[in-house]
Amino acid sequence: MRTNFGADDQAWFFTISSRMVRPPLKTPAQGAQTRIYLASSPEMDGISGQFFVNRKPKTANKIAYDTDMTARLWRVSADLVKGTSA
Repeated sequence: MRTNFGADDQAWFFTISSRMVRPPLKTPAQGAQTRIYLASSPEMDGISGQFFVNRKPKTANKIAYDTDMTARLWRVSADLVKGTSA
């Protein structure tokens, strides 16, 4: 998604590479369209556990279906946020 993340970074490589990558990326408004659709469309009532791209269901990368890997990711994420406060 096209944002200003890193715009003030002084590293020359990041400055150049971010300018080359940026044009094909979606704007924040474009990037939000699928999420808005999923949250507000009556057609999506009762739909759960699917992966969507451009308002259409897609098959996620096969690693997303690896229960051992997803359990590990959950544990690592939980460990990383332990002790942090909102």
